[in-house]
Amino acid sequence: MLTITPTAVLGRGQSEGVEVFAVIDGRKVFLPEEARYVMQDRRGLWFYCKRKPRLSEGDWTPNKTSIACVTERGCVRVLKTENSRSWLESCQSTVRMVASDGKRRPAGDTA
Repeated sequence: MLTITPTAVLGRGQSEGVEVFAVIDGRKVFLPEEARYVMQDRRGLWFYCKRKPRLSEGDWTPNKTSIACVTERGCVRVLKTENSRSWLESCQSTVRMVASDGKRRPAGDTA
């Protein structure tokens, strides 16, 4: 049996430390700290990666990790949305914020 581990959280971030997120389909998706870019493939599935993705054999580079979230029913599923634009235009940088003492500010790029 294949087990999918959650790699992202919908809706709620951390109260302290670095928050990394992307807005996908109008929802904030909080990602692991190493996520730099998010992109959607032809099937509507979302992925993140550490380096800027390139095309490889008609899809994004294989060095990507699926964005898996816990659904309302408690199941872990890969995030899938309808393709509202071409999958080639879906690549976007993540947003990085530092939360401390109840305040939030943009994080400096540590790459």
